[in-house]
Amino acid sequence: MTGRPDWWRGQVPADRPPPWVGREEAVTGTVEKVDAPDIPLRDGLRPLHFFRAAVTDVQVWLNAVHLTVQWSSFEGCHFRQRVRPVLGTDGFAAQGSFGNDPALYRGCTFERVRFRTMGGFSLGQARFERCTFVNCRWEGHVADAADLLDNTFVGRMNGCVWVGRSRSDRYPGGRRNLIRGNDFTATELTDNVAWRRDFPLADQHWPEGFTPLVDDQPDLG
Repeated sequence: MTGRPDWWRGQVPADRPPPWVGREEAVTGTVEKVDAPDIPLRDGLRPLHFFRAAVTDVQVWLNAVHLTVQWSSFEGCHFRQRVRPVLGTDGFAAQGSFGNDPALYRGCTFERVRFRTMGGFSLGQARFERCTFVNCRWEGHVADAADLLDNTFVGRMNGCVWVGRSRSDRYPGGRRNLIRGNDFTATELTDNVAWRRDFPLADQHWPEGFTPLVDDQPDLG
């Protein structure tokens, strides 16, 4: 069908949030401000649910937040997280996904965000275009289904996995992620960063003298 943006991945958005998201909690429609610190705690974290939202030029603090993003777009937004403490006052780690369902981030900045598959934030089923990731933490993160187009990564990158062809349950037949033009020249890449399943190494920009090696082991952990 025509009229569907590419980042929808051929899918059709749901008409309403899932039942576990109360209608009064969902951030939807045109969004010009997000007061995450003012959201009441639930089970130790502040539920922040974006559903079919169009968010522009908004700063979002992710401390003590449980993030859910579905069928939403973000342009020129700034996502920030304090490095310490990792855990909130009740002992819960800020966590969630930037793409529980397809989502789009264009020209956004992610600063000191803790990307981690368990106990952190996941790139999820989202597309990132011309975004900047500054001093984020990547240990324990698997980017299995993210589209990455012309992004810039700054700072140390350690202990994570980047996947060219997704094995997510969402795509039982496999899906080639869109990954090109990403700038890693200002990234300190350690030896335990893995590039798996046809990750398009030649289509990215690397630090001088760095030679990435593809690790196509079957285990993505």
